[in-house]
Amino acid sequence: MAKAQAMTARRLTKTILGLSLLALAACSHDPAGVRIVNGGTSAIPSKVAAPIRALGMGEIGPAVQGKTFQYTRTGGCGFVIYNPDGSLTITDDQKGQIRGQWSTASGQYCEAYGPGMPMECGDFKDTGDAYFAAKTHLVEMKT
Repeated sequence: MAKAQAMTARRLTKTILGLSLLALAACSHDPAGVRIVNGGTSAIPSKVAAPIRALGMGEIGPAVQGKTFQYTRTGGCGFVIYNPDGSLTITDDQKGQIRGQWSTASGQYCEAYGPGMPMECGDFKDTGDAYFAAKTHLVEMKT
């Protein structure tokens, strides 16, 4: 009897482990499809959820220049102001004030957060109520 219970417990453990791995695999996709919603509507009432689309080089500058965004990225979060001259003014929650750079090149958005940091380039995507800029998630701050 004890042997049968041990075998049943092992099968149950394997089943739970298998289901857990399937659930993790479903969550391991790129966050590009993430939308912030509030009761089935956009978290920002003035914005309407839209299909995610990559912006072209001519659209990126007008989307960010002179605007302040709350940002999150691996290793930091805070606020960033995109200056028309291609510089960034960053106020990081942990690191304080940092200067950086942004640009567009070869159809991609590029950014460097801090002096001596390499430029990271990637798609600049509009989700309707936020942006994904290379490796940074941006939500515009309204005054």
